[in-house]
Amino acid sequence: MPPTVPHRPVFLHGRSLSMLSRRTMLRGAGAVVAGTTILASTVACSDGAQDDEAPQPDPLAAHAARARSDAAAATAAIAQNPAAVDTLTVIADQRTAHADALDAEIARLTPPPTVSGTAAAETGTAEPVPAPALTELSTALSDAGRSAADDARALSGYRAGLLGSISAACTLASAAVAG
Repeated sequence: MPPTVPHRPVFLHGRSLSMLSRRTMLRGAGAVVAGTTILASTVACSDGAQDDEAPQPDPLAAHAARARSDAAAATAAIAQNPAAVDTLTVIADQRTAHADALDAEIARLTPPPTVSGTAAAETGTAEPVPAPALTELSTALSDAGRSAADDARALSGYRAGLLGSISAACTLASAAVAG
C-alpha cells in the first residue's frame, strides 16, 4: 500500500478551495476566459488595421492646389487684359485666400509629418504660368466651383461649409470674368 500524503487544503482569499462552490469556480473561470478573449480581439484589431492601410490624401489638398493655380493664372492674365485689372486682381486675391484657408484646414486635422535629418522637404519656386484667355480662366473658375460644390456634398461640418463658400466665390468670379 502506498504511503498516504496528508491532505492540506488550498486557500484562496482566505477561504479553502474546498469551501468554494462549483458555481463560484465557474464564474471565475468564465471571467478569465471573457477577459482573455477581449484582450486578444483588441490586440488583433489594433495591430493589423492601422498598419495595412496607407493614409488617404486629404480631399481638400486638390482644391488648394487648384486655387493656387487659378490665382497664378489670374495674375498672369492681368498683363494681357489691362481693362480687367481690378477684376483679375480681386480673383487672384480671393483664390490665394481660398488656398490659404484650405491649407490651414488641412494642417489643423493632419498631424505634422516627421522629418528625418537626411530627407528634409525642398521648397521649389513655382513655374511661371502662361497668360490664359479670359474665357479659359472663366471656364477654369467654373470647373473649380462645380468641383468644390460636389466635394462639399460629400463632407460635413466646417469643411463642407468652406468648400461651399469657395464654390460660390468661384461661380461669381467665373461670371465676372466672362461678363
